[in-house]
Amino acid sequence: MSKSIFDQIVQRTNTNCVKWDGAEKLYGKPNLLPMWIADMDFSAPNCILDALKTCLDQKIFGYTLCPESLKQVVQSWLIKHYGWEVPSDAIVFNHNVVSSISLALRVLTKKGDKVLIHNPVYNPFFEQLNQLDRVPVVSKLKIQKNRYFMDINDMERKINEEKVTCILICSPHNPGGRIWEPEELQDVIDLAVKYELPIIADEIHSDLVFSGKKHQPMAQHAAEKCKAVITLMAPTKTFNLAGIGPSYILTFEREIAEKIKQEQKLMVYPEMNPFQIAAMTAAYEKGEQWVNELLDYVKGNIDYVCQHLTQIDGLRCMDNDATYLMWINYAELGFSEQEVSEVLIANGIALQMGSMYGDAGTGFFRMNVATPRANVERGTDMVLRAFKQLTAAHARV
Repeated sequence: MSKSIFDQIVQRTNTNCVKWDGAEKLYGKPNLLPMWIADMDFSAPNCILDALKTCLDQKIFGYTLCPESLKQVVQSWLIKHYGWEVPSDAIVFNHNVVSSISLALRVLTKKGDKVLIHNPVYNPFFEQLNQLDRVPVVSKLKIQKNRYFMDINDMERKINEEKVTCILICSPHNPGGRIWEPEELQDVIDLAVKYELPIIADEIHSDLVFSGKKHQPMAQHAAEKCKAVITLMAPTKTFNLAGIGPSYILTFEREIAEKIKQEQKLMVYPEMNPFQIAAMTAAYEKGEQWVNELLDYVKGNIDYVCQHLTQIDGLRCMDNDATYLMWINYAELGFSEQEVSEVLIANGIALQMGSMYGDAGTGFFRMNVATPRANVERGTDMVLRAFKQLTAAHARV
């Protein structure tokens, strides 16, 4: 088998890297294999590196205008990948998606308002709601055949009982790796229309979709039925640019767009910096082939992990439609989260435990496989060894 560009080991230690240099402080042990936080251990594509080098050649990094051409780059990407025509005045640039979640919540809700989210879900949903003094109202996702499904009846009941004022959704779902089907999106849109609720859709993983699957932006599906959908997108997960952080907010309500821009002035200086502009432009204009190769490689890593973890009866990988994040279910084994966490760390691997994503995540762990296959193989061996040790320990009791 020929070597892939993604097999290359890029040294990340001693670079102030959260994933590698921050693992010891978080997990309490040195030299762990970090397969936790959601960035990739792959070099960004050469087209982006070249664009950033061109920025460096300018030698001066003063105040920078955000060119209209950046909106055209985004528009072209959305048309090509989703068949979605978005007018330029619907695009608002921002520094990263988590702050975009905060912006959207500030514009659409007020202190004390209740916001419907799923459980489990990306943990900054809880964090941002709590920090902004909004109240999370959780609807537990259902599991059927290793896949999550929304409980629409429960969502509607919570909307009624709790007087919910906004829906915050993750699409594709993190950590579950689900792409919501058009029928599921329609159910959520119908609820939003019926109860006159805005929707905030975090779609940062939308480009990381595996062959045979298709993501549809919620706002595109809603069309004229529900214009109060704010979509949050970025090239950061797709092209491993989290440390640079260009992102954008899409809204078809001009009044909402203007409120977001006003709110930006209170939070951060809103203009994009030159490195963000260069990185996003290069990514969307020249990076598509790299993404296609990335997805093939990551899917191979996912298949490898799933195949080998079947050695442990009761350890199950949730089906991945998208993302490089695996959601692995050990609930049937009956081990506590604390003992699973401790034995994983003792065996040298840093993973994120499921309760971080809500109490419905207990009995799961999240594993980031956007790393060279050598790391995936080593990490999989560590997980297997850990669960074999736990099984043996419980058998002796």
